[in-house]
Amino acid sequence: MWDNGPVSVYFRFYIYAIHGYFTEVMFTAAWEFVVNFNLKFPGVTSVWSLFIYGTSSLVIEKLYSRLKDKCSLPFRVAIYIVWIYTWEFLTGLILRQFDACPWDYSPFEWNFFGLITLEYAPAWAIGALLTEKVLIKHTQRLHFYDITPPPKNQVANGPSKKKKK
Repeated sequence: MWDNGPVSVYFRFYIYAIHGYFTEVMFTAAWEFVVNFNLKFPGVTSVWSLFIYGTSSLVIEKLYSRLKDKCSLPFRVAIYIVWIYTWEFLTGLILRQFDACPWDYSPFEWNFFGLITLEYAPAWAIGALLTEKVLIKHTQRLHFYDITPPPKNQVANGPSKKKKK
């Protein structure tokens, strides 16, 4: 069995993007149930969230790698929240220019331009904590292994040949 090393940044991006996409669908379904008691649990999101969550989680992964031995967990989570709000605001601002922003926090009391809202800070804190402690921790442990044994008549340089006597 040969260890081909840790998974690539592209593979980690894929994992983070799919995870964020799924989490947002589940969060919006739960929100719809709690707020409106909608038993259909209609979770919604946008394809844009794949890029948004994939990129954001890679940045959080990099922040974690640089800060894990220098800062306490609560301080790191605070930094992650600042990053999350900054990224959400910037991506929302860009998408809004094309009438493509899938969220609008205008109905919330503590919103900023309808692109971010402080009411979600506890949810973002829990999400950032789980991202560091579960998602990033386990994604960084992933490796690709080649578990296919070579054929019996083959060595590293090719098939073996018996010498004629």
